[in-house]
Amino acid sequence: MLELRSKQILGTLILIAIASVTLVVAPYALMEPMALPKLTVLAFLAIVALSLIAPALKSVFNSNYKILAILTALFIFQVVLVMIFSGANITAQFLGTYQRQTGGLTYISLALLMLSASLVSDSDFLKRFTRITLVVGIILIAYGNLQYLGLEPFPWVNAYTVNAPIGTFGNSNFQSAFMGMIAVVSFTMVLNKAFKSSIKIGLALVGVASLIVVYETLSTQGYLNFIAGIGAVTILWLFMSKRKTLGLTVSGLGAFGAVLTFLGLINSGPLASFLYSGSLEARGYYWRAAIKMVIDHPIFGVGMDGYGDWFFRTRDADYAAKNFFSAANSAHNVYLDIASNGGFTLLAVYLAIVAVVIVSIIKVIKRSEGFDVYFAAIVGAWVAYQSQSLISINQIGLAIWGWILSGLIIGYEINTRVKDTAQSIPTRGKQQIKKVKISIQPLSSGAVITLLVGTLVGALVAGPIFFSNSRFYSAIKANDFKGVESAAYLYPQDQRRLFMLAGIYRNAKMDAKAVEVLKESTLTYPDSYDMWNLWLTIPTATPSDIAYAKAQLKRLDPFNPD
Repeated sequence: MLELRSKQILGTLILIAIASVTLVVAPYALMEPMALPKLTVLAFLAIVALSLIAPALKSVFNSNYKILAILTALFIFQVVLVMIFSGANITAQFLGTYQRQTGGLTYISLALLMLSASLVSDSDFLKRFTRITLVVGIILIAYGNLQYLGLEPFPWVNAYTVNAPIGTFGNSNFQSAFMGMIAVVSFTMVLNKAFKSSIKIGLALVGVASLIVVYETLSTQGYLNFIAGIGAVTILWLFMSKRKTLGLTVSGLGAFGAVLTFLGLINSGPLASFLYSGSLEARGYYWRAAIKMVIDHPIFGVGMDGYGDWFFRTRDADYAAKNFFSAANSAHNVYLDIASNGGFTLLAVYLAIVAVVIVSIIKVIKRSEGFDVYFAAIVGAWVAYQSQSLISINQIGLAIWGWILSGLIIGYEINTRVKDTAQSIPTRGKQQIKKVKISIQPLSSGAVITLLVGTLVGALVAGPIFFSNSRFYSAIKANDFKGVESAAYLYPQDQRRLFMLAGIYRNAKMDAKAVEVLKESTLTYPDSYDMWNLWLTIPTATPSDIAYAKAQLKRLDPFNPD
């Protein structure tokens, strides 16, 4: 398995990843300041994590981790197949949709970090992870309240309710969901008998503050997450405390409540008046469109992050009649996003990973001899994330929590299983093992080489994504026309940059140049509704070009009477 020093570095890297991907923003460097910097940091750290695992990869597949390792490999393999065979532009699938960036690179990186987290998960690491979770939570509580008070330090354009906290996610719903998860962890840690009363009071205050931020967002997602997560913690406490009958009763009530909540979300049942809203009605259209996509493209889906290119073609015909006019680039359900993007095969692998997490939770409960507060906090956070994933978007800053928490739960079950076996070792042997664990061992030469290669490859993958967009944005801010032209074509190619370049040419009355860019771009991105629509606004476009653009728009949006 992993060298001791590699494992220590990998554990630190997981903590850095969970904090940095959640918090990183680039308001003055990129035209997309939320998702794109998260993608670049995520990709870089995931590749470095892979380089730490690489020397021991064969042994991982032959160890207790083999089921998760195989599922991770299958998931990544299917993502690659989707990018090759779905028919969508490979670069667009690799990077993902503008402002989402949940393409192939994101999912591959998340899967690698999940596997990495499983390899370092044990009692000590869960303590470290819980601490970093609370630190990130406190930072976003403080930042969210600054936003609510109108003291936002960054130049965001909040497209939602004025002053509703959006955190570092760009959306008040995401901030609400994350705060609900933090509240679960905070209140769970109050149950830690090892803590002093003053620490417990502080944790309770963090939990209350989290729920206050949920209230400030005007989004119910945080409340739903909190109820689901704290309910899971309660059930774990009952079972781990050997109150099986009561645990089964509460589990049944929880399942009944979950059904009522689901019915309320689809405008049915006694909770409909409290939970249902116009946005949830729109979600019904998003969900049905996703289902149609995966039925029509069952093997490879419509392409990674390709939902937006297919939404108008698969939406219900009465979408506009219901006064819904906006496009959608996500199913607003993580499971349906994965299914529509990658087909039933990708969904099946993801469901298998979720099933392994659930089985791992049950195994830990069955062999527990008392309430494990850190494990319960991790499970509560995971359940909270799953609750959010049923009605919301797979935003990178939230998605990393779902995947890493999954790895931690699976790895904890495996590592505590190994620990139980090791209890038969004589005391002297245990002492010798302990001495080895606490010693600082240098990396082997092979591990150093793979780590350096991984760091270089990570920089080569993530660096161009960041710097090409940064140069384009800098040129726009400086009104550097030549700089904009050159940066628009920098590697890796970006559909949004080409669209903006064509718009800049049109506004500068350089119609011939605008048409030239659009002709090139629509050959590369034939399913881009925005590109074809922009063509209609160019005054000197030929009648044949206009007619062809309209025909393409009709192909992409067949139910639009205009």
